[in-house]
Amino acid sequence: MNKIILSFIVSSSLAFSQTIDFDKALELTLKNNKQIKNSKIDLDISKKNNDELLGVELGQLQFNHEASNTNHPGYVFNSKLSSREVNANKDFEPNILNNPDDRNNFTSKISYSLPLFTGFKITNQKDILKLQNRASELKINLNKKQLSFEVLKAYNAAVVAKEYIQAVEKTKEAISFVVKQANEFHKEGLVTKIDVKQAKVHEYNVNSKLIEAKNNFDIAIAYLKFLTSDDKISDVTNMKHIYCDIDSLDDLYKEAIKNRDEFKMQEINKLAMKKNIDIAKSEYLPSVYSHLEYGFNDNKIDLDNTKDYYMAVVGLKYNIFDMTRSAKSEKATLQYKKSVNNLEQLQDNIKLEIQKSVSDLKAKEKILSEKIKSKELASEVFEQSNLMYKNQLISMTNLLEQEANLQRNEAELISAKYKYSLALAKIALVLGIDFTQYKGTNND
Repeated sequence: MNKIILSFIVSSSLAFSQTIDFDKALELTLKNNKQIKNSKIDLDISKKNNDELLGVELGQLQFNHEASNTNHPGYVFNSKLSSREVNANKDFEPNILNNPDDRNNFTSKISYSLPLFTGFKITNQKDILKLQNRASELKINLNKKQLSFEVLKAYNAAVVAKEYIQAVEKTKEAISFVVKQANEFHKEGLVTKIDVKQAKVHEYNVNSKLIEAKNNFDIAIAYLKFLTSDDKISDVTNMKHIYCDIDSLDDLYKEAIKNRDEFKMQEINKLAMKKNIDIAKSEYLPSVYSHLEYGFNDNKIDLDNTKDYYMAVVGLKYNIFDMTRSAKSEKATLQYKKSVNNLEQLQDNIKLEIQKSVSDLKAKEKILSEKIKSKELASEVFEQSNLMYKNQLISMTNLLEQEANLQRNEAELISAKYKYSLALAKIALVLGIDFTQYKGTNND
């Protein structure tokens, strides 16, 4: 019965676990990331500002209905006048004017107000909103690219953690063989007990490193689960490399300028600041507005066309003197100059980022090459040392030193692979490459 239960638990665990590759991890992260979702909601909210401006441009159509009762002399007379009920023989008597009976008054009207000309202010504001919405879209793309780099870091960290576990397990096998060998030699009287103890101490240290390696892998997987919002992830496949052509720094700079969302956002900001200057200048132009109104006024609710009225207004407003206009215009001009400087500064920053990332990649590539050769040589030295120990040519201490050296070189090689993958990805990030569009391969 216990075997059946255990089998069920194991099969259930396997059913709810999965091995994931980088592309799937990236897809899940970009799909489930809450920050990206909120950024899209912010963009939708921002787009509603366009609807608000469209509403201002189309004007306002309103219906109003008021019901009142008063004995205020002025209000009573005015309501009679508005409903065309004033009687010259009766209503102009002083006592009636000063002490009227209370009166009900019902006013119903429909009105339409429309700005005819705003000095191009609404047009320029609409253009700015379009630019801001485009900048928000680019901001989402930028966040996705930065998040993609973070996913690659996390994914490859899990890959190297897994690789290090495999390396330590191989070391454990080798050390177990050394311990067994030392025991056999001790039984035959070829070595002292201290050789056996030294080998066992080393074996214990390797066991602790294996525990630590497995813990590092679990932490890496946990972070990958957090990024992807997928708790079923239990393993990863191969390391992800993103390769870019880096023959010419000038070509890289052109590629970065074409792709970098930060640069496009800064260009948009420059255009928006230019539009702000136009808005400030619109204060020097007159504004023209219109108002149409049609309604009824009576002491009862009806639509008697003998008591209706209409009103049509066209107005012009012009500020002859306003000291704030020049201040606003100068402020907008200064902000525009600042945006130009920021754009030029970003260009310089991109050049520097390219130079640093290319230099770092070349260094990491050379280091990786050296670590590969170092690890291979350390492996050969350990194999030779093991053979020499069997032939009583070196001590256990020397053998364990060579094994420790091999283990250190394996760890450094794995670390060099990881750093090389990040250096490659950093180049892609600096160039503004969309990782989801990259058609590379997963490889070691």
